[in-house]
Amino acid sequence: MRAALRRLALAGLAICCLTGCWDRTEINELAIVGLVGSEENKDTGSTIVYYQIVNPLAFSQESGRGGTSPVYTYKIEGKSRGEMGHKSAESVPRKLFTDHYQTHIITESLARKGLRQFVNFYERQYNRRSSLLLFVTDSKLSDVMMTYTPLEQLPGRTLRSLVYNTNKSTGRISLKSRVKDLVENMESSTCTVLPIISLRDDKPFLTTKRFESIEANRSNLVLSGAAVFKQDRMIGKIGLRENGFYNLLKGETNSFFQSITLNKMDIDLSANKIKVKQSMALTGGVPVWNVSVTANLAIHNNEQNEKLSWENLSQLTDQFNREVSETAGQLYEKALKKDWDLFGLEDKIKNKRGKAWKTIQGKADAWKETKLNLTITSSVNDVGEIINPYEGGLANGKQ
Repeated sequence: MRAALRRLALAGLAICCLTGCWDRTEINELAIVGLVGSEENKDTGSTIVYYQIVNPLAFSQESGRGGTSPVYTYKIEGKSRGEMGHKSAESVPRKLFTDHYQTHIITESLARKGLRQFVNFYERQYNRRSSLLLFVTDSKLSDVMMTYTPLEQLPGRTLRSLVYNTNKSTGRISLKSRVKDLVENMESSTCTVLPIISLRDDKPFLTTKRFESIEANRSNLVLSGAAVFKQDRMIGKIGLRENGFYNLLKGETNSFFQSITLNKMDIDLSANKIKVKQSMALTGGVPVWNVSVTANLAIHNNEQNEKLSWENLSQLTDQFNREVSETAGQLYEKALKKDWDLFGLEDKIKNKRGKAWKTIQGKADAWKETKLNLTITSSVNDVGEIINPYEGGLANGKQ
């Protein structure tokens, strides 16, 4: 019994000597990164990285947040990306923590030069995030990284929300706007399309007085287009509206917005429950990419004065199908002329089997001869709260 008590006492003494989590890092010792921006110093060729650090005190109830910045941006410059994390210790008073940042911005000049070094560095990191969104900016990066965003005070989260909200409402930005989506096409001719972010005005707000202004559009970050990449290099850009048609043909959106003109009147429509079927076939020795799109339509605005009859609904869907087909076809032809394999046509042809395809596969740039056979089928499932328009504005004022 005494031996057992002696062992128990020794165990208790040993427990008292333990230091607990001796290597634990407190949150107030970390510089939590919410957004990162990268560019190249044109004069020296060195790498410039902006780390936007979240300030937890700005969101604590005790601080009251009056005049406290929600983020602080540090500019670090060095010879390589690998040096950045270590060099940050020279100016950032806390341990740099990049495990949870979700958004990265690069300049257009760096994107056009090529992102091979960036991608290789990113892929080597054990803590890399596959869902990291990648943006290109055509504005001055230092201004973008010094911009306070209203309503949502963390700029990194703001940009992420813009992607999700735009994808859900109009389909003009794809959720496949991540680093991993660029990596997947690094060894392929298939182009990758990434969102472009711009600063609305010339100069950003540099103080927290930004949050005291009711003018939300002023000096704010906005989605302005999409950058086209071939492997790691940006080779062009398209508008947001064009990008919506690109996402539609690729089958990378569940929503789509289109304004049409019927009988000289404007009608705003949104498509949902979109289904896209694709196949590659040979017709007369020419590759044909068959794309079939079906969608349900909802009417958001109808400026027609006539009653919404079955005949009128039929005209509406026919016009929607026609306009979408024509505009999507124009984007397709534009991509071919610019040597942009936006839709992975070359890979589609390479993956085909059979004697007839071997002849096509032996031709250089055979994908450029591929014809688009696009079929749009739609039906109106939601006409809004009223079927027929009010006619008060058409009355002559007589009893």
